[in-house]
Amino acid sequence: MAAILIIDEDRLFALTLVHVLSGHGHRALLADTEREAMQALTGQAVDLILVSAEMASRRNLQLLKTIRQVRPEAPLVLSISRMVPKEARDQLRGGLYDYINKPFGHEELLMAVERGLERKRLLIENRKLLADLELRIRELSTFNLVAKTLNSTLNLKEVLDIVMNKIKDLIMAEAWSILMLDESRNELVFEVAVGDKGEKVKEMRLALGQGVAGWVAQHQLPVIVPDTATDQRFFKGVDQKTGFKTKSIIATPLMSRGRLIGVVEIMNKQGEIPFNEKDLELLQILADHAAIAIENARLYERAKRLAITDDLTGLFNSRHCDLFMREALGEAQRQKQPLSIIFIDLDHMKEVDDTYGHLLGGQALKEVADRISALIQLPDMASRYGGDEYVIILPGKGAEAAAKLAEDIRQAIAAEPFLTGHKLSCRITASIGIAAFPRHGSTTDELLSQADKAMYRVKETGKNRIQLAE
Repeated sequence: MAAILIIDEDRLFALTLVHVLSGHGHRALLADTEREAMQALTGQAVDLILVSAEMASRRNLQLLKTIRQVRPEAPLVLSISRMVPKEARDQLRGGLYDYINKPFGHEELLMAVERGLERKRLLIENRKLLADLELRIRELSTFNLVAKTLNSTLNLKEVLDIVMNKIKDLIMAEAWSILMLDESRNELVFEVAVGDKGEKVKEMRLALGQGVAGWVAQHQLPVIVPDTATDQRFFKGVDQKTGFKTKSIIATPLMSRGRLIGVVEIMNKQGEIPFNEKDLELLQILADHAAIAIENARLYERAKRLAITDDLTGLFNSRHCDLFMREALGEAQRQKQPLSIIFIDLDHMKEVDDTYGHLLGGQALKEVADRISALIQLPDMASRYGGDEYVIILPGKGAEAAAKLAEDIRQAIAAEPFLTGHKLSCRITASIGIAAFPRHGSTTDELLSQADKAMYRVKETGKNRIQLAE
């Protein structure tokens, strides 16, 4: 159950919303003045705020600004009516708010509420991940000198390189490698390999149980192999591919919280003394520190991805899109280069949700995102900007190039049905607006607004087309 604050001067309309939301398990609070709204926001827990755009548009959006100050984490949904002046509607639609147009049905209201609550859930999850990361970083400060060196970076590649360099310092040998577990395929991947023929072994894979490293991963036990010629666990395939001659091996699992994340392996110790228990002890101590550092680096990268990624589609989220857009526009202005924005709004998605349900509707959004992603190449960036809206930023591309890409995307979306993996055939099309800098605007708000207006002209004149901003 969510606590939803309804801020609307239309008492009858607000009571209707209370009835609908209460019927679906939510607790609705009413406020028909700004003063009542502030009292509710400061005195009670609120999960989502549904605001009348007519009230929000007054006094240069002061109500919205105050709400953001008091409850920055609460998602906002604007209910926009025809009574709101067109300039105000455009200004509100250009902001970082979800909105629904009056009059709207019960399903549309509940969908907007669900989208807002989902955004809040993701925000809380991201904050929890970041808090967990910060706690781990503080714990790392108590480790010994080796651990401090290992954790001087949260970049995974740098961590792996530091681990390898420390291993080389501790145990002199001909070759060293770190294999990381690919959990999706249950295989070991050579992430770092140093020594003669090291480059040739990178990206090679071993199944669990295959070779000495595979045996270590499968049994989660360290091992010393003094002579590979007499050990049945040794896999010759790597030597055959690289031309390296492996004579002896020492290896230990990388474990984090009782879970295997990889294997550290050293080949052919130099000097007269072969691999021994002391070498294994040193390797295990380093592996323990390395596993913590690697897991923290992974957690940090995951947290960064979550913070900028839309959980449903895997595209970038709207917050990252806005940041990327500002940076890209600033660079375009400095370099006097073009920049274009493609604004995509799917047609008939409400019918899809009504017919197949929200879960399959979400799957359809994911499939649309996959088709869009297949046509996007760096430095272009695609994001899910709202419920069934996508925004694509095209640095260095003018309106003509953007129009060509937009048409390719439109055709890709319309070409084949969706949800065929669920034995359904769902047809979806897209209405697409395009705006380009400097031709259609000089700020991100202007460009987004122009692209949005162009998209709405398509909506109003038949849908399933592309339209350049005027």
